Amino acid sequence: MSSATVTQIGKHRKNSRKIDTVRLGALANRFKNFVPVVLDSFFIEADDFLFKMADSTSNAFESGQFFEQLRALRLQKNDIRTAIINNVDRWLNGDHTPADQAQASEEKPNLSLLDDVALERTLAIDSFAARTIERSGNEWLAFHERMLALTGEKNLSRKDIPFNAEIFGEIVLTELETLESKLSTVLMLFRKFDGIALPKLLEFYQRSNVWLIEEGVLPNLNLHAPHKPSLPTHDPKTFATLGASLASAQGVSIGAAVPGMPGAGGNGVMVDAGLLSSMMASISQLQAQTVAAPSAHNLDALKDWTASQAKEVTRQTQGTLEAGTVSLVAMLFEYILDDKNLSAHMKQLLARMQIPIIKVAILDKDFFTDTDHSARLLLNRMARSATGWNPGAAIENDMLLDGMEKIVSRLAHEFDDDVTVFDELLTEFDQLLEGYEAELSKQVEEVKAVEQQAFEAHQKQDRARIFMDTLLANEALPDSLYKLLDVNWYQLMRSIFNSSGESKGWKTSGRIAKELVWSLQPSVQITHRARFEQLVPKLLEGFANGLKACRFSEAQINSALAEVKNYHALYAQPLNESIWEAQEKLDRFEEASKVADAVIEEPAPLKVDEPVVQIKNADLSYYMDQVESLSEDQWFDIEQSDGSYERGRLSCIVGAGSKYVFTNYAGEKIAERSAIGLAMSMRNDQFRLIAEDPLFDRMIDTLVEDLGQDSVTQ
Repeated sequence: MSSATVTQIGKHRKNSRKIDTVRLGALANRFKNFVPVVLDSFFIEADDFLFKMADSTSNAFESGQFFEQLRALRLQKNDIRTAIINNVDRWLNGDHTPADQAQASEEKPNLSLLDDVALERTLAIDSFAARTIERSGNEWLAFHERMLALTGEKNLSRKDIPFNAEIFGEIVLTELETLESKLSTVLMLFRKFDGIALPKLLEFYQRSNVWLIEEGVLPNLNLHAPHKPSLPTHDPKTFATLGASLASAQGVSIGAAVPGMPGAGGNGVMVDAGLLSSMMASISQLQAQTVAAPSAHNLDALKDWTASQAKEVTRQTQGTLEAGTVSLVAMLFEYILDDKNLSAHMKQLLARMQIPIIKVAILDKDFFTDTDHSARLLLNRMARSATGWNPGAAIENDMLLDGMEKIVSRLAHEFDDDVTVFDELLTEFDQLLEGYEAELSKQVEEVKAVEQQAFEAHQKQDRARIFMDTLLANEALPDSLYKLLDVNWYQLMRSIFNSSGESKGWKTSGRIAKELVWSLQPSVQITHRARFEQLVPKLLEGFANGLKACRFSEAQINSALAEVKNYHALYAQPLNESIWEAQEKLDRFEEASKVADAVIEEPAPLKVDEPVVQIKNADLSYYMDQVESLSEDQWFDIEQSDGSYERGRLSCIVGAGSKYVFTNYAGEKIAERSAIGLAMSMRNDQFRLIAEDPLFDRMIDTLVEDLGQDSVTQ
């Protein structure tokens, strides 16, 4: 059992923004170690380059200049090498370098236009930095995120990211400019450095990521956001070229025709009206057989069946330009069946839609490019609606599954060549989904109502009662003393809090109760005698004043004080019981008193039923940012105690982030987490956010990426 409140989250966020000096220092040492290696290779390359330039030119004057620059390089290279290494050291230690000063002078207000020297210099450094980032790709993106985690920053500019190429390049170029050479020669030398340093930087980022993963810094970093509001769109030419390429691979000589639409040129057979009608009739016969699809839980058989269906349609379109269209759709369905997030039932339903989708792609030229095409919307919405189904679960007597079965069966029997049937089926599905979600929402609303009621009760919590219950838990006091604290002193504290809130009186009354119970512990007069003797007189005076505020008579107050003193007297002599047992009792009390003290300072946290995990501040901020960006109705794969995963929807965020409640596809509560607990669970890959982007659109984008844009632009 764990707990969370908004205030605790805020405190933790502040604490988590700490610089991880140990790991940053280790990375700095790695960076410093590779710099001399890069420089040694560079100076060998630079020497060879200048010699070749001097030797190859036919102009004696230019040759002499190059030899002079070569001589200067050989004379100064040791000084330049040392200066670069020292300035890298200063940079990594947070000190200013000559490169910083050069940059600062460039940034001073200047009404004149940028001169050519400054422009060429800036372009050289920017080019080096940009190429490094571009070539590093995901390694740089991952390194960037991990540097945010280590530095404790939410945002850093490119120049402020530790170990970035831009500042490194600035340091090197600044020192190369000390050579007695023309700027053009210096820039040529810097390009040589660029070529040598870039692969070394890529290796540094890659190895650093591997090491940081081993150190537990963002080990499950997902560089691709699960939710993409809009996917890249592709024009018809993209699919024309891809389809043509696939058709060509099947032996069709391709001209300029576009799969799925009229075309001209090429030696492939054009699909005229008569041929198209005959082709559709043959494909429709095959379509009617889709009811014989294998069981949903036999994925291998389902894949084989889907592939054989596509193969048969390909045979019927062989020799035509539409063979490429068929191949494109078939590949899309291969991707769909390989999607690990889809349930077995959903894969079987979608597999049975393959041939109708092939027919749509042949009949309607807008299918691949129109994200609002009714056939695509139907497929996307069906897939999205079943996100809550666990991939391997058996779904029975489910309103949504039964309704989609009817839609797919109707599609197989009724779709001939009129694509408007998808408009009708889309409307039918939307109505089905509306009814299904209405039923589901009843279950979810019940869960929300229970959580909201618990939260409201928590907001009205009796802090005095919580404090006293915590303080007196497991305390074996005489009945009269126990009642004094549990009833009378509790009423005093509640009255003070209701009238004055978190005032000095509230805190003092809590301290008196805590110190009184401490003084009644069997071992304190033996192990903490000095403190006991110093504390008790003031304690009894404060206790008496509190009882007076409770309207106790003088006689009642004296009786209560006498009972406390008598109890103290019981343990004034060496203990008859084991001192170790008494000390263990004191230890348990002190732990309880810490919890009670926390209630004095702020409300008791909202209880959350979650496993206790060890918090690692190094990268928690990254995942806390992710948690704060979550919204209701997002789906997760949630790890269970046996290591399996269950699909759950974030159905309720209680108290602006105090608790996150998850339900399954039937609306039953399956998990809850605090914000910190959820962040740690995401970090440990125990909660995996499911992609929200439309399935078919995502598959099309993946297909285009995998087949490659190179062929499209040729």
